[in-house]
Amino acid sequence: MKIGFISLGCAKNRVDSEIMMGLLKEQGHIIVDRLEYADMVIINTCGFLTEAKEEAIEQILRTARLKEKGLLQYLVATGCMPQLHAEELLEEIPELDGVLGISSYLDISQMVERITAGQRVNGVKPPTERFIEQGPRILTTPTGLAYIKVSEGCNNRCSYCAIPLIRGKLRSRSLPDIIEEAGMFINKGIKELVVIGQDPASYGKDLNNGTDLIQLIKGLD
Repeated sequence: MKIGFISLGCAKNRVDSEIMMGLLKEQGHIIVDRLEYADMVIINTCGFLTEAKEEAIEQILRTARLKEKGLLQYLVATGCMPQLHAEELLEEIPELDGVLGISSYLDISQMVERITAGQRVNGVKPPTERFIEQGPRILTTPTGLAYIKVSEGCNNRCSYCAIPLIRGKLRSRSLPDIIEEAGMFINKGIKELVVIGQDPASYGKDLNNGTDLIQLIKGLD
């Protein structure tokens, strides 16, 4: 199947999209750059700010019109918006064939199978207790640049911020896993690695093994 991606929002969302692309390619699907060539479009949404939610809804509705015209078979929404509003999205936008949250993007291949078998899928799960393992990635960044996600979620319950509600509490990625991915990128010719997370300054505080941001920087040096 030919699958097109639209990734909205932050760099962390971009990494999730890259992993979903990699997983789908492993299963034999073809990732296309132009939506008019796609059988299915997956929109990885942001839901952090009101403007981001509005952009996500507008993009879903705009893409749904392609389905109404018979130019697209399947439409899926993933990411932050479904994590908070899965039922509402499925109820209000009948063109959606499925939704997937931030904790279940590794299930994307199984979800595609269920959708193409005729099911309408709500694949949203609560935030995980531990950092989700990373899968294969298709980089969408400029040549020579790659993002490395080092943590997920945040423990700072700021009154103005919905990140803990959407992404859950802080879950740090293991340092050896980060260094392994960094080495893989360097071996592929990547010159610039950008460390990302909702709260990278708190990296390692939940691991209870002495790992912290300083060790992370030294490990990547």
